[in-house]
Amino acid sequence: MSDEPAAHPPVRTFKPRRRSLAPARQAMVDRLAQQWALDETGLVLDLPTVFGRDAGVVVDIGIGLGDTMIDLAVAQPELDVIGIDVHTPGFATSLASIDELGLTNVRLVHGDALVFRDRIAAGSLAGVRIWFPDPWPKIRQRHRRIVRTDVVDRLVGLLRPGGWLHLATDIDDYAQQMQRVCDAHPALHGGVIDRPAWRPVTRYEQRGRDLGHHAVDLHYTRGSGGAAVR
Repeated sequence: MSDEPAAHPPVRTFKPRRRSLAPARQAMVDRLAQQWALDETGLVLDLPTVFGRDAGVVVDIGIGLGDTMIDLAVAQPELDVIGIDVHTPGFATSLASIDELGLTNVRLVHGDALVFRDRIAAGSLAGVRIWFPDPWPKIRQRHRRIVRTDVVDRLVGLLRPGGWLHLATDIDDYAQQMQRVCDAHPALHGGVIDRPAWRPVTRYEQRGRDLGHHAVDLHYTRGSGGAAVR
C-alpha cells in the first residue's frame, strides 16, 4: 500500500486530546506560557533570539506528558528543545516541570506540528524527534500517520546539513513504513539502529513492553545535497 496521503483535504495526524483544566491550573498555564510557550502560528522564528543563545535546536513532536522531553533537556543542556503536542494536560504538566526545574532550554507549542513547522526556517534545526506517534492501525486510517513521504520531505527541509531525524515505534508495519519513506529520500542516510541506552523509556513504550511489543529506532542524517521542498 502507498505511504502517500489520500487525495483529500489535509487531515489530522493525531487524535484530539484538548480538554479544559481546573481554574487554578489554567491560571498557572496562562502565567507560565507567557515565558515558555510559542504560538502555533505566526512569523518565522529567529531561534537564537527565542532561546537567548545560538545552540543546536531539536523539535520534539508528540511529547505527551513531557517527561521524556524534560529528562533529555536536563541530560543534554547543550541542546535547545521545542516540544509540540495537542494534549492539554501534558502541556500544563510540561510547563510546570520547566518552571520547577528552572530549565531555559525548552519551549512548548500547544498545537499541531504540521502547522507550527511553517514557523521554522529552512535548514535551521539540529534534529527532529518523533517517538511513538499515533499508529493509526486500521488500513483506512493510515493516511493519517505523520511519518509519510510529504511530511518527511518538509521536515528534512528544516534540518541543517548533518541534522538528524530520530524515529521510534513499536508497531511493526509502521516501522517498515518509516524505513521505506526515509530510505527513499535522497537527502537522508541511515536506517534502523540499536535502541540507544540514553533514550528514556516513554510511557507509551512501557505499555507496549507490557504487551510484548518491541520498539524499533530509526536514525537518519541529512546530507549536504538533495534539498527538500520547504
